[in-house]
Amino acid sequence: MIALINKTIVVSALLTATLATAIRVHAAPPQQDGVAFSPAPCEDFAFGGSIPIEFDEDTECGWLTVPAQHADPFGPKIELGVVVLRATGANPRPDPLVMAQGGPGGSTIDSYASEMKDSAIRNDRDIVLFDQRGTRHTQPQLPCNELDDLTVDTIEQQLAPEESSRLSLEAVARCRERLIQEGVNLSAFDSVENAADVAALAQALGYDQINLYGVSYGTLLAQHVMRDHADVLRSVILDAVAPAQGSFIPESGRSEDRALTELFNACKADAACNAAYPELERKFYETVARLQAQPARVPVWDLETGRRYNASFDGEALQSIVFQALYATDMLPFLPYVMSRAHAGDYAPVGNLASLFAFDRSVNSGMYFSVMCAEDGSLGELSGDDSGIRPQVAERNQRDLADFNALCKLWDVDALPDAVNAPVQSDVPTLLLSGQFDPITPAGNSERVAEALNNDFAFVFPNTGHGAFRSEACANSIVAAFLDDPTVAPDASCIARLKPPAFAGTGDIVPMPALMRLTSLTQQGRIELALFGFGLLTLLSAFMLIPLAWLARLVMNRNTAQLPLLAKLNPWAALATGAVLFTFAVSLGDRAIQLAINNNFIFLFGLPASSATLFWLPLLAVALTALMIAGVIAGWRKWGWLRRLYRALLTVAAVACIGVLISWGAVLMPLIR
Repeated sequence: MIALINKTIVVSALLTATLATAIRVHAAPPQQDGVAFSPAPCEDFAFGGSIPIEFDEDTECGWLTVPAQHADPFGPKIELGVVVLRATGANPRPDPLVMAQGGPGGSTIDSYASEMKDSAIRNDRDIVLFDQRGTRHTQPQLPCNELDDLTVDTIEQQLAPEESSRLSLEAVARCRERLIQEGVNLSAFDSVENAADVAALAQALGYDQINLYGVSYGTLLAQHVMRDHADVLRSVILDAVAPAQGSFIPESGRSEDRALTELFNACKADAACNAAYPELERKFYETVARLQAQPARVPVWDLETGRRYNASFDGEALQSIVFQALYATDMLPFLPYVMSRAHAGDYAPVGNLASLFAFDRSVNSGMYFSVMCAEDGSLGELSGDDSGIRPQVAERNQRDLADFNALCKLWDVDALPDAVNAPVQSDVPTLLLSGQFDPITPAGNSERVAEALNNDFAFVFPNTGHGAFRSEACANSIVAAFLDDPTVAPDASCIARLKPPAFAGTGDIVPMPALMRLTSLTQQGRIELALFGFGLLTLLSAFMLIPLAWLARLVMNRNTAQLPLLAKLNPWAALATGAVLFTFAVSLGDRAIQLAINNNFIFLFGLPASSATLFWLPLLAVALTALMIAGVIAGWRKWGWLRRLYRALLTVAAVACIGVLISWGAVLMPLIR
């Protein structure tokens, strides 16, 4: 079983360069005791995610030093990375947009720096990104590498759920022991201290008030700021809302079940989707039952190291992958296709999805454990009512709850006071955003939070998953209008024009699962590309050497009339094969780049149907290679040793390229579609 694709241990998916010599402040505010800001090179924050961040000249960076516990300003300190994307307009507003990532444990800087540097919001105001204590660009950090190691060690093992839970808790215990030995006070990492950090950040940078955006856990953090530091807030944006009252964790099974219902109903209501994938729900759970009884072996790739694993994949792993994928709006159109292929016994598409989630190291799990166990510690052992939801979901959720309770008992941090679990009452203008397909923070959460707010505007987007702001242009326009004047309802007329996800039918995708390992440059992908590239370069050498040989024979007046026809055709077949393979490689690379630029997740499964004609080229290359082989056989006794050697080399190169194309599933595509 794929260890740690589970909502309680690796909950990371849950809440899913320029040198700055000085930071411009809007004033010279008196600093709070224990708080200091120090400018730093932006290069300090450029490396953390999978792609280095390129900062522009209007970006300023630094480290915010805060007390580990704000009640003890002269005690131990924590450093938080800060990136300020300065407003590019001539007359910037005095109140910035401060962004808080989810998790808890995710890096705001890694997640938003590249995206927000080109945001239209930056024309009017600064955008401030800071990493919450314990995350990537902070000191100390709270990663649990022990969990990552456990995933690598067990991903090919078939583990019972109880064994998976036991091993995970043991890894968590090792992580806790290591962090404590490093001098980390795990009880210093909670939402109350995080909220005080936000207020300290605003003061240190000289902002009288800020606009605070939070996504997922960031919405919970924002509510703590609303409760404890309302004076620093001009407005608040809550995207994918986690309510402060109570705990969302017992409700996660019901939330997942609701999102699945939305997905199945949306496909059924879409005539094309329903025709392509009839009885989708029944077939999906048939697949779950089949895999639970007899796990399959599914290739997955660690996209960071490039290594390939032959994972043991059971029904619970399939459910977990679908749950994770429901977060991403751009993946929603492909989920019926993935479910259908799995039902047919083709696990390559779901294996590619698993590669995105199984080895995710973007979230520092130790911070998650500290924050969430402190948040829910005063509630006692969590339990939930899963009556009326799918039994497959309920069973996993009850086990996840038990694992969470055991984990928090082991992690042993101080619980926050009971007051943090009360609804947040506030007059601060608040915008609440929800996605129709969100599997963990449904729109009902916004309604619960809004009951205690006096100036709020709530919207649900019918085509999004978890977090609407970064995935839907309509949400972006609403946020921009709200920031202009948060006291009046923003223009949300664009929502009426939104449609449910445009589900991909079987005819919309040219299957080529290998494209993911090629674009991600996995170890196998690099080997395949190197072999194909060497073979192609060898073939392309014919465009120079064969004409030179022909010219030499012409000058030397050598007669080739006695050669068999196939031998005469051999050089032309070699030239044609090289041209065909070169055209295919360039076209495939161009399409892959365009998909990556447009964040089109179809590359996980293949290419758009418009690329179908491209796959006639490999089939043509096979025919030409066969002609090359026949020509070498026919001309072997007639050629000199040098020509034999070179023509044989060209033929071997062509065969190698064809072998790689076969491994990519590119050769017989026109015949099986």
